[in-house]
Amino acid sequence: MAEQYSQTGAGSGSQPPGDSFERPAAGTYAGLAVAALLVASAVFILLADRSLRRPPEIPEVLQPTEAAADTAVPTRQAPAVIPVTPEPIVIDLELPEGPFEQLPTPTAVPVHTEAPARYFLVTVQSGDTLAAIASRYGYSFEEIAELNGIDEPYVIHIGDELLFPNR
Repeated sequence: MAEQYSQTGAGSGSQPPGDSFERPAAGTYAGLAVAALLVASAVFILLADRSLRRPPEIPEVLQPTEAAADTAVPTRQAPAVIPVTPEPIVIDLELPEGPFEQLPTPTAVPVHTEAPARYFLVTVQSGDTLAAIASRYGYSFEEIAELNGIDEPYVIHIGDELLFPNR
């Protein structure tokens, strides 16, 4: 490389081509601006964080007095205050004289109430016997057999529906 410099006429103390100071590119300024913003943001965050960690200043009026600091806070709570209901307010309205339309008196509409069902159905499942089903609902198997018309030997089948009285 030294030969190249001497051939171009540059002296031994000169810099190689391309290393000379040229005008910086536009990207260099943008990079410097971003770096400056990052530094400024970091400084601001550190200062703001330090001010947030500082306890708030309490006005002198709100500071506890020495007498209040010496007294102990009672451990039991004060009784609850029950508000008293005020007397009702009566408003006497004066109505103008004259003929008024008499509204019909409302009549009570009878509410239809269904009587409880006198019977309910039970569907026979696998493994059920007449005695087991009857005792499950608090009946004797003879009573259920008579109600459902089942004769001896009291055979029932899966899917049969048995009628039970609703007590």
